[in-house]
Amino acid sequence: MSKTLKFLVNREYKGQVGNNKSAYYKNGKTLVLINCGKGVLDAMKRGKVLNGVKEIFVIITNSDKAHMADLKKFFFICNQAGVKPKLIDSISLNKPLLKKMGIVDGEDCQLLEPLSNNIKWVNFLATPHKNKNFSCPVELYLEGKTIFYGGDCGQIPFAIKGYDEYYFDFSDKQSEYHLDPAKARRLVQKNGIKQHKLWLVHIQSVQALKLAQQIGMQVAEEEQTKLAKIEKKQAKKAEELSR
Repeated sequence: MSKTLKFLVNREYKGQVGNNKSAYYKNGKTLVLINCGKGVLDAMKRGKVLNGVKEIFVIITNSDKAHMADLKKFFFICNQAGVKPKLIDSISLNKPLLKKMGIVDGEDCQLLEPLSNNIKWVNFLATPHKNKNFSCPVELYLEGKTIFYGGDCGQIPFAIKGYDEYYFDFSDKQSEYHLDPAKARRLVQKNGIKQHKLWLVHIQSVQALKLAQQIGMQVAEEEQTKLAKIEKKQAKKAEELSR
């Protein structure tokens, strides 16, 4: 089964992949960007993601730096190209932070309330974190599929059965923001998720990739390819040092 969402992979830094928390869906001239962390613009340029795009929707699942660092720059680039991005409002979107970043509704973007604008292909859920902010798992309805995007949530306190695709942040370290191997197993078992329908994403290290593979779960191929190259580079360096 091929996945619907694609992932923007940052450049290598000290043996890891910088985590920009971003994913996207592109269909013809329409782009849906989920989060816009540091390095998104560079990754988009390398992948020519914005080529031919005339309509852009942006979804923010958590209002922190990892998800929004490049947002102002991204809006500027879009407007320079003659495209006014549409920022979809949600419970996790921190409007005072947008103001602090210098993002102005009507100038940098068009802020859309999904219900009043009849946006039927996205639905926001909410899970609280210890810092009292909210992350929004997102339901997406794209290409006839129902998609669950974890949105930086390591704990989902409700049933998530019956989706066609699942995406979750994964780490080799325990965190309320990511799945670790034990959480991943529990999530799959509790909800009866077929493993071919689930992808672990935003993986930063070779160690985390190996753990994901050990528990038999898929990793977004963009990240797997990048981390495999890093692993090969590390092995070559270790071999040279051992001579």
